[in-house]
Amino acid sequence: MHPSVSLHTQTSVKALVDTHISSYCYERSLQAAKIGEQYATFWQTIEKLLLAGGKRFRPYMTIMAYEVYAPNAETSDILPAAVAQELLHSAMLIHDDIIDRDTIRYGVKNIAGQYADIYSQHTADVAEQEHLSLSAALLAGDILLSDAHRLLRSANRPPELIQKAADILSTGIFEVIGGELLDSEAAILPAGSIKAERIALHKTASYSFVSPLAMGATLAGAPASELALLSELSESVGVGYQLRDDFLGVFGAQVDTGKSTSTDITEGKRTFIIEQFDTLATQAQKDRFYQLFHRIDSTDEEIEEVRGLLVTSGAKAAINAHIDRLHDKSNDIVTRLAISEESKARFRDLINQCLEREG
Repeated sequence: MHPSVSLHTQTSVKALVDTHISSYCYERSLQAAKIGEQYATFWQTIEKLLLAGGKRFRPYMTIMAYEVYAPNAETSDILPAAVAQELLHSAMLIHDDIIDRDTIRYGVKNIAGQYADIYSQHTADVAEQEHLSLSAALLAGDILLSDAHRLLRSANRPPELIQKAADILSTGIFEVIGGELLDSEAAILPAGSIKAERIALHKTASYSFVSPLAMGATLAGAPASELALLSELSESVGVGYQLRDDFLGVFGAQVDTGKSTSTDITEGKRTFIIEQFDTLATQAQKDRFYQLFHRIDSTDEEIEEVRGLLVTSGAKAAINAHIDRLHDKSNDIVTRLAISEESKARFRDLINQCLEREG
């Protein structure tokens, strides 16, 4: 037992995770070099991307849940499990960038972007460069998924708890891939075929909230009744987090979000707020809206008109009201957890950070 252990903040968790990632990638680079110089380079590109950014939010949730349910335990025992959550997240981002045809992540070149530079030195065929760089990115995502399980197995917890945690990790992977597929297909299927909240549940809530919190609590030996409440809480916060993200994608400030607040409009992304518009708008509002929505060549004035229609139709108020309901539901679940008031305050801070964020 370690009664003097202090609680970790997001800042301290990020420092721990970054250090662990550096060591881990160095170890993997040495192992890769035995296979070939190119494979060592491959791991160096992975390390560069992993350390380029990210708040380490998922490892923090894993450690927070562990500390809540095992307050006298040593956090270092489950650090590899927390880092496994970050590897899973990074793998999903790498694969997401392939799907979205993006070459930048965290303001730097992602795996495909780095390899486009590497392969440009060996072939002038642009199509071949793109194919090979996307292939390298696909492989990077694959190895990080595999290594997430490898890291989890190295956590210093009883084997039966490690197995339960591995099942949680596998379920998270299964769910997010399903959500990613739904999200991709939503762009070509008839409007309303796939609900945005369903995508948010499987693409965001499951692996980004349910998996980290459930894993930390499971490794701490939390009872099944608490795990059930945490799952309910995670789904509520996770969906709210995604809806808040969708809201900020239209009404946020680019200086806060770090990304364009017009792309969702010009690319015609059918988020929850668009579903609400379809339900609430008059026919005249819809006619004008769909003259402007999903047009790459829209002017700033036309994009602002789209935002105005989302306001006057009631869609903006509707998404905010739904986020507020999820906020209240999440806080209600926290009151039912069998944990200390200090621990409940940590969960409420987490809820506020997710559902009231500006960026």
